[in-house]
Amino acid sequence: MWRNPGRFPLILSMVFVGFLFSGCDDAQLTGPTKDSNNDIAKSCTTPVDCGGASCINGKCQASTTPTNNQTQPNNQTSNNQTGETCAKRALCGSCDVSCQVGTVGPSSGTPFDIAADGSGGVVLDADGHITLEAPGTAGASHYVWIANTGQGTISKVDSRTYEEVARYLTGPHGTSNDPSRTSVNNYSDVYVGNRSGMSVTKIANGANCRDRSGDGIINTSTGANDVKPFGQDDCVLWNTPLTDGGIIRAIAAQDGSDGPVVWVGGWNGVIWKLDGETGQILVRTTAPHAPYGFALDKAGNLWIATYPNSRLARLDTNRCTDSQSCNAEPVCDDTGDTCVKQIINLPAGAYGITVDFKQRVWLGGNLMRYDPAAPPGQRIVLVNPGAFIHGIAADDKGWIYGAGYNQGMYRVEADNPNNWAIVAGTAQQSVKGIAVDLDGKAWGINYGHNNALVVQPGAGLNDGQVIHTQAGFVSPYTYSDMTGSQLRFATNRRGIFVRTFEGCAPAHFVYNEWEELHFTSDVPAGATITMRVRVANARDQLAQAEWIDVAELPSTASPVNLKAILEPLNLHRSQFIQVESQLNALSEGDVVAVPVLKSLSVRSECPPILL
Repeated sequence: MWRNPGRFPLILSMVFVGFLFSGCDDAQLTGPTKDSNNDIAKSCTTPVDCGGASCINGKCQASTTPTNNQTQPNNQTSNNQTGETCAKRALCGSCDVSCQVGTVGPSSGTPFDIAADGSGGVVLDADGHITLEAPGTAGASHYVWIANTGQGTISKVDSRTYEEVARYLTGPHGTSNDPSRTSVNNYSDVYVGNRSGMSVTKIANGANCRDRSGDGIINTSTGANDVKPFGQDDCVLWNTPLTDGGIIRAIAAQDGSDGPVVWVGGWNGVIWKLDGETGQILVRTTAPHAPYGFALDKAGNLWIATYPNSRLARLDTNRCTDSQSCNAEPVCDDTGDTCVKQIINLPAGAYGITVDFKQRVWLGGNLMRYDPAAPPGQRIVLVNPGAFIHGIAADDKGWIYGAGYNQGMYRVEADNPNNWAIVAGTAQQSVKGIAVDLDGKAWGINYGHNNALVVQPGAGLNDGQVIHTQAGFVSPYTYSDMTGSQLRFATNRRGIFVRTFEGCAPAHFVYNEWEELHFTSDVPAGATITMRVRVANARDQLAQAEWIDVAELPSTASPVNLKAILEPLNLHRSQFIQVESQLNALSEGDVVAVPVLKSLSVRSECPPILL
């Protein structure tokens, strides 16, 4: 119950209502009505009739410039102070002052910002809408993550400027962490497999770093010589010990249907599936064969190198979802293409592994190509380039790169694997690992030389050349995907747009209650946009909040009833809401279906405080 101790406080409260309500001159009010002594919202001829307020279209009105990033009354922008009709009346049904709308998109006056809040893999099209970047182009992050095995750290290197922007301990055991395997997700965060340390650590690219101390500052490494004690770097998000499956030999990030996950292989024949955001173990299952390396294809098959054995193994991640489903049937042989787990015989041992954009599996060792779409008996091509190939990587132009260790970097024509050459300037270099960055350059990681060679490919087989040598590493024994290109080039294209909305100011409203999520989009057949939200009462608390699935386009219609989803969890009255939209394309041969997000809005209910 509210009290009115006198005329003056009531006038102030009603002036505040008019302050919020600016610009809704032709709508029926459904919020608090004016007092007979209040000059705001009454009829007028000149400003004199309004006691100092503005007279617009025959009514007294006040104007306001909302705080940046807050939801604004009825979707008004900061320059909408002319008494015009509410821009998004359909979202509120009226110009009720309690109805607040925050919106982004080119038609809203607030354009999409793909550099904010941790978005990745998306671009703006010619109309300013959100869509997916083309294969081979980069999003907001251009990093190579190189594990310093001999130091127990990992280096984060800008692949364009060649600056080492950070270095992190990868576990609690110092040099005994023994980091080697890496996998990068679509946010450009990295998962590091610590071999003898027998653990996995996630390190955030930047936007997902967490203020652990609550001091309002992200305390994190600023370069190669700034390695913080383990547990004191805000970008090192979690470490999960995995001590019951042997040393960690394989790792692969995946954007699964149930959210981001990471698959980890222990050399004693164990595969774990971890929650990509928390590190929680979701599945532990027996591997079809002892893992040495992982690579994913777009169908969700996890391909497994098994060095020193002459085997290629496969796990169907769509069907292996828990212990029961993973072990529901026996492991199949070469002909068991539809089995959950499969072992395929090879003519030689398999070392490094990758999958190209045509869904062919490439293996190090003597260099092999396995094409699961070819007829049985015609799937394997064995190449003998004269060197044992360690790491291996594919680009999106039809080239394969192999690490020949003391023989240098190999370039191979994917459609004709017997057409290969050693890249000029790399002979006799100790190339252990290979990565292709998101601009198409090939990185050769020199284990014995403590550096990396950067190769700019040319159009022809022999046209590539070394354009940079990156020094300063410590025994960089690393050769799995360290840029995210394997995930982007071989799987269906995905990207994430993240937007944070702030509710109405708590000093002036009883509460902020999230009501609806509105959107417009173009989602062709086969493509999807999945949406989820998380809420908190402070912006820096969002990273610790749990994501909640709310929509999958095109099957979900706008608007989504956020209150119905959040209220049972007691999360509907929060100050901040973060909306993540994951865009998923479908590639089938020459047909590519790419979704487009055109606008995004959130509506909240904010009863004003009446004094």
